[in-house]
Amino acid sequence: MKSKLVQAMVLAAGMEAAATAHAQGSVTLYGIIDAGISFTHNVANPANKTLNSNQVAFANSALSGNRWGLRGQEDLGGGLLAVFQLENGFKPGTGALGQGGRLFGRQAYVGLSSNRWGTVTLGRQYDPLKDMIQPLTADGLWGTVNVTPGDLDNYDNSLRVSNGVKYTSPNWNNLQVEGLYALGGVAGDFSAGQTAALGVSYNYAGFAVAGGYFIAKYDPPNPTASSSDVISDSLASSGYAAAARSLQIARIAATYDIGKLTIGGGYSNTRYKPAATNTAFSETEAFNSISAFFNYKFTPAVIGGLSYSYTNSRGAQAAIYNQVSGGAEYLLSKRTAVYTLIGYQRAAGHTLSGKAAIPVTASVGDGGFQSASGSQILSYVGIRHRF
Repeated sequence: MKSKLVQAMVLAAGMEAAATAHAQGSVTLYGIIDAGISFTHNVANPANKTLNSNQVAFANSALSGNRWGLRGQEDLGGGLLAVFQLENGFKPGTGALGQGGRLFGRQAYVGLSSNRWGTVTLGRQYDPLKDMIQPLTADGLWGTVNVTPGDLDNYDNSLRVSNGVKYTSPNWNNLQVEGLYALGGVAGDFSAGQTAALGVSYNYAGFAVAGGYFIAKYDPPNPTASSSDVISDSLASSGYAAAARSLQIARIAATYDIGKLTIGGGYSNTRYKPAATNTAFSETEAFNSISAFFNYKFTPAVIGGLSYSYTNSRGAQAAIYNQVSGGAEYLLSKRTAVYTLIGYQRAAGHTLSGKAAIPVTASVGDGGFQSASGSQILSYVGIRHRF
């Protein structure tokens, strides 16, 4: 009788311990699938680069990048958590991997988090400008067509940072700070290939503002030596990015909510600096971009918005880009939405292709559809589902 009682007590204690362990840790599977159809007016025909054509194509995403991931945490006691996130990017049209074929190319990190002291994470992750500034831009809601030409200032997080150590502070009376440093790992040269960034945000009574600075060092003959990805979404900046010694981005953005209306604006200064032995370009190419937008929530299920951006470049070459974009979204449920987007861009001046200066061509946002002339219209209809 005593033996059965002891066995029952041991079994109960084991079940309680298992339940406690389960309660202290959690893992969540999540994802987004975004797909649709794009229509582009003025896109370069592969058979004849000087010919502008209309194109109808399958769109792998427009509002949000496709992904699936795992995120989790474990309670270590004393208010300290172990945290991790693994996030894969993919193309629903073909099933192919995104982010250059990486299995977890969007994010892959582990770290420690405390409500009192903040969070430290290590691995491949977003930089502070993306975390703090992007949510305050038109791209935060509308994505692809509301981006600077070719996403030259990482407006739409085309780049991520590998081998990074990031610190995110707690919220101090609506103020938050985030810093990142990534190691290049080059033997004999500590600074080679490194990336560093700092961001600050403040929110109060419907008003939000954030700013930050980002610098990545590259080795053009060996691009994989850098801890930061290279942005090459269009000819607006890809020629400079391919031969740059460093990329520097300074950005600021702000929004204000007035009932159903949200208004916002931002500014960025982006600099591609040439390598000492560079034969493609010898003078820093600087891009200045300003943008403004408004979104209006007509009903709990319907939202629309318009945005405008102006970008100019000076230095090795000079160019000007004007872009107007709009979007509308209808929520079928909390997780599923249908949408339409449209953008128009007008470009003039010169940019870099290889080692040659060429007339600029329009490319709305970071859609990747290059025109053979100075104007382009890009539109989408699609559906997005979150799980």
